[in-house]
Amino acid sequence: MTDGPLSYEEFEILMAPYMDMVAQGCAVAVSGGPDSMALVYLLSKFVPVKAVTVDHGLRPEATAEAEQVGRWLSNFPNIEHHILTREVKGDGASRIQEDARHDRYALMAEFCQSYNVEALCVAHHQEDQAETFLFRLAKGSGLDGLGCMRDVQDMCGVMLLRPLLDISKQRLVATCKANNIPYVTDPSNQNGKFARVRLRQSADILAAEGLTSKRLGVTSKRLSRARDALDFYAEKAFQEAAAKDSAAHRIEFVATEFDRLPEEITLRCLLKAYRVLLAQDYDYRPRMERLEDLHNRLRADQTFKGATLGGCIVRRDAGKKLIIVELEQKDATLN
Repeated sequence: MTDGPLSYEEFEILMAPYMDMVAQGCAVAVSGGPDSMALVYLLSKFVPVKAVTVDHGLRPEATAEAEQVGRWLSNFPNIEHHILTREVKGDGASRIQEDARHDRYALMAEFCQSYNVEALCVAHHQEDQAETFLFRLAKGSGLDGLGCMRDVQDMCGVMLLRPLLDISKQRLVATCKANNIPYVTDPSNQNGKFARVRLRQSADILAAEGLTSKRLGVTSKRLSRARDALDFYAEKAFQEAAAKDSAAHRIEFVATEFDRLPEEITLRCLLKAYRVLLAQDYDYRPRMERLEDLHNRLRADQTFKGATLGGCIVRRDAGKKLIIVELEQKDATLN
C-alpha cells in the first residue's frame, strides 16, 4: 500500500458511506496537528466546514496555538473557524488527558447542537486505533473495549465520524506536505508520563513481532464485528424480556426469560437497563468487574435481595418472578 498523500479521489471513496450525514456541511475537530489539518483540508473540497479548535488550557501556549490554527485555515476557502475554550478544573494530574478529552467532546457536541450540525468529523487514524487497542488490552478490557473506536457513533444526538481509521499517520503527514498545509506538533504527544505515549514509543518493537498498527486495526475491526452482533442479539433479548415502568423509574425482566439467556447477553441487558434509567450515552458504563460481580450474585441466588450499581439497584422479586433494575433512592442501604 502506498505511503503517499491521499488523493481527492481516494478521499471521496473514504467519505462515500458518510455523505448523507455531511452533504449539507459538517464540523471538524481541528487541533492543528497534521491529522486534523489534512482532514479539514480534504473535507473542505467537498462540503462547507465548521472547523472547531478547543483551547484545552493544558499549556500556556494553547490559546496562541488555537489562534494560529484559525489564521492558517483562513487561507483555505469553504472553512469557518471557531475556538471553544475549556474551563480547567483543578490540577487533575492523574487523569489530565482523559479529563481534557471528555471536556473537549462535550464542548464540541454542544457547539454542533447550537449550530444544528448533524455530524462532527475527527481525524483518528490507524495508529490511534492500534494505541487504543493496546491501551485497553493493558487495562483488561473485554470485547467491547477491544472493538475500539467505531467509525460512526452517536454522541448526544451528533454523529461522530471517523473516516480515517484505515489510513496511516504517515499518509496524513504526506498529504499536508504535498498540499503545503501547515501544522503544529503537540509536545504532549512525546511526553512519556502518559500511557498512550509510551505505547506509541513501543510501536517499532511491537511491529518487529508482527503487531503492526495495520494488523492491530484489523483485529480490532473483527472484534468490533463480533461486538455489534452481540449488541444486536442483546437488544432483541432486552425487548423480549424487559418492560419499562416509567412511573416507578424501573425496568423489569421476566426472571425465567432472563435466566435462560447466555451470560454475555444478560450482562448487556443489565448494562442497557442501567443506561436507559440513568440516560447515559454509549461510552459511559460502570466498571466491568462491578457489573460482573453483581451479575454473578444475581444468577446464583434466586432470593437475591439486591445491590447497588452506580445509581441503580438490581434485585430479584421471587414472588413475582421478576428481576428488577430501578433508580436508587437516597435512603437505600444496599451495597
